[in-house]
Amino acid sequence: MKSTILEINNQKKTSGRTYIKWVVLEIHENNTQFNKNGITWLEKYINANLESIKLMPICVEFLDDENSEPFGHGLTEVKDGTPLFENSAVVGTTTNAYIDTIDVNGEQKRVLIAEGFLYNQRYPKFVQWLKSKMFDGDFPETSVEISAVEGSDVIEYEGGWKEQGRIPMKFDFTGDAILGIDPADDAAILLELNSNKKEEYLMPKSQEEVVLELNNKLDNKNKEIGELNQQVEKLTEDLKQKTEELNAAVKAVKDEKAKAEAKEKEAQKAKDEKAKADEELNSLKEYKNKAETEKMQGELNQALKEYSPEEKDVAKEKIEMFSKSPSVELKNEIISEINSAIAQSFIAERRKKQASETNSNSDFDIYSEIRDSGQHGSVTMDDLY
Repeated sequence: MKSTILEINNQKKTSGRTYIKWVVLEIHENNTQFNKNGITWLEKYINANLESIKLMPICVEFLDDENSEPFGHGLTEVKDGTPLFENSAVVGTTTNAYIDTIDVNGEQKRVLIAEGFLYNQRYPKFVQWLKSKMFDGDFPETSVEISAVEGSDVIEYEGGWKEQGRIPMKFDFTGDAILGIDPADDAAILLELNSNKKEEYLMPKSQEEVVLELNNKLDNKNKEIGELNQQVEKLTEDLKQKTEELNAAVKAVKDEKAKAEAKEKEAQKAKDEKAKADEELNSLKEYKNKAETEKMQGELNQALKEYSPEEKDVAKEKIEMFSKSPSVELKNEIISEINSAIAQSFIAERRKKQASETNSNSDFDIYSEIRDSGQHGSVTMDDLY
């Protein structure tokens, strides 16, 4: 995340000064996160060294003689391990700083925020330039300067100095520069001094060298922009083709979906018709069963009219079963059982009568009565009934 100015206005009145608020740095969770200079800022160490930020100078290296546009940090040399910024001007002072979580492009970030004042009486063109940039939504960037604490030659790092993910542990905030260049430039890298770095990397550059370097960078950027424009044109054409293919695919999917929905409607209609047919069939089956039951019940009742109540009692249980679950087989069993009981009773009664007659007249011919009535030949079972 870039260190960005958040607010500048004249509403907070202090004679000859303009209020300013800006993001000093982004706070990281651990050393797997770091800024473009390879530094990891941990909240506990920022809080431990936060007192040094009070009255920290706000600095600008001006690009022009009118003191209107910023450039870099204004570093001229490093003397006895201390950076000297003799080409920069102090344009303001830091009065307060605090840690807060703010929204940055829709993402919550933990940052160190500073407040202070710019000297608008001494640098009116610069303050006006700053306001116009912010009015256009082009928020200028800042880059914080830190150094070893008084009495020490080096900044102390947790776990020692590293190219990436080094964690400043004991240090002082010594300044914050409002930049007109990328803070990840060499000029920004020079701000963090450490005796482990080679001296040649700390040699200052002349303004002419820096301007020439910037012109080269601009040429390279223009070339990159031209290449990017060509890529954009190609990607735009590819996107157009892909969009057409996607639209065709979407149409095909919609057509298939419409067919599937039609099939589903047909299937549902067939299901509804089958359910209706099943309902009618079940109703007919129920009507048929009821009619057959009534018919068989009538047939049984008609058949039972020929028998006395005592004779029907023989098959009472089966008659009750028939009334609950009638069937042709059960009806035949009932009639057969009653007839069998009547036949057995008749035979038993005849035997009893014959035995009585035999006892009274042993020579009596049991068939004499039948013969006397004019019947000849043998007696069949039908004659008994």
